[in-house]
Amino acid sequence: MMSVVTYVRQSLAARLSFWVFASVVVLFMAALGIMFYYSRLAVKEEAIEKASQTLEGTMLRVGNTLHEVEVAANNMKWLVEQHIDEPDSMFVFSRKILENNPHLIGCSIAFDPFFYEKWGQYFSAYSYNGPDSIQTEQEGTDIYQYYYLDWYLIPKLLDKPYWVEPFIETETGGLLTNEAITSFCQPIRDKQGNSVGILSVDLSLDWFSHTIADSKPFPHSYSILVGKGGTFLVHPDSTKLFYQTIFTSTLEHPDTAMTAIGKAMISGETGYRSFQRDGETNYVFYRPFIHTDWSVAIVCEESDIVEPFKQLQTSLMIITVVGLVLLLFFCVLIIRHNLRPLKRLARSARHISGGNFDEKIPDSKRRDEVGHLQHSFSMMQKSLSDYINELRNTTDTLTERNNELVKASKLAKEDDRAKSAVINNMTDQMVEPVRIIVTENEAIRKGYKEFTSEEMAGHVDRMLENTENVTRLLNEILDASERAMAYHGPEHQASTGGDNTTMSNPENAKQ
Repeated sequence: MMSVVTYVRQSLAARLSFWVFASVVVLFMAALGIMFYYSRLAVKEEAIEKASQTLEGTMLRVGNTLHEVEVAANNMKWLVEQHIDEPDSMFVFSRKILENNPHLIGCSIAFDPFFYEKWGQYFSAYSYNGPDSIQTEQEGTDIYQYYYLDWYLIPKLLDKPYWVEPFIETETGGLLTNEAITSFCQPIRDKQGNSVGILSVDLSLDWFSHTIADSKPFPHSYSILVGKGGTFLVHPDSTKLFYQTIFTSTLEHPDTAMTAIGKAMISGETGYRSFQRDGETNYVFYRPFIHTDWSVAIVCEESDIVEPFKQLQTSLMIITVVGLVLLLFFCVLIIRHNLRPLKRLARSARHISGGNFDEKIPDSKRRDEVGHLQHSFSMMQKSLSDYINELRNTTDTLTERNNELVKASKLAKEDDRAKSAVINNMTDQMVEPVRIIVTENEAIRKGYKEFTSEEMAGHVDRMLENTENVTRLLNEILDASERAMAYHGPEHQASTGGDNTTMSNPENAKQ
């Protein structure tokens, strides 16, 4: 990890690639986030539209079938009323309607008690689809008093056509047993317009179940059909049929969402709502049947609805990752290529800093900032090389002059030592004459009044003699100094500050 960080810190190409890549990733993530957000909404809306269209298609298929049943029943009712005085014809009519309508499983043409006196209290011409063929029988016994059942009594009391809530008949005289059916029933009128019987055609609830269950817009979706009281008429869990309602689950575990869905369905509303089940959101799309008080619904898991979005998301993420990897690769490749002249320039700069001032600066023939930098650095290197060469020449000259000065200094020091030795020797020789002069001078100053002429002359002669000795020694010192300057020349005189004019004249020395 540290080696990568160090490499990024030390490499301009790596840093540029990193920042370009990071900037692109941020922009990509922002763009993808916005795109995913709106894509999810679009996919969800499309899924809702798909489920709604599926539900509408189911309603159309079932509605068309129900309409066909109603039309067939209306046509048959007209025949029955035209031949109401022919009881034997009723068996033919009930059989005929099944032959012409394969969706129907049974048909009853039933009349009020004792309507046909010769048939007694009960008369109901009933035909049904048997295992191999259509069977026709007379139904109605003291055990099965049909005129008290819902399919007969409700349309009779309402005096209008009516779709009966699905039911299971267990007492039908052996014709139908333990099969859930629904019936379209309408009053039969005599020639005076009085209701005297009921024409009932039966549809198997299995047909509804298969037709509705086939409506699956998504792999895990399922359909339900509820009656006007909320009873499950179609449900993938057969244990709930006829024994549970859409509100049953809310009794033990209150669920406001499910309660609202149930109320909307039994109220005949159209729309969709969501509810939670096992921690997952489910959507219910519901719609009422036009011909009945029932409501059909399609239940879809949110995971199914957003599955296309997940697939799109996965595909886009794969494409994005591959694209970013390729982008990083090309960023590094292009940036390294464009910075290669700078690396060469940096290598040349290191060589120059090591003293190789004649290092040749590479020229990439570029006309951008890198090319300008190479040209400027080349000019700087040439100027630096000329300056270094000039500095070297100046240094060599100064070194040579310095060596000469050192030699002159050594000679001057030797001359100074020699002069000092001569002067010291001369000075030692001048001590005694000077002492005698001082002594004679002191004697004359103190006793010149008492000295005779001979004594005064003797003192003066001794002073003159010693003065001549001192003068002679000083002249010898000056002669030695002049010979040294003549020997070493003006340079030695300049180095030693040799202005000896004050002692060149013996008269000056005497003074």
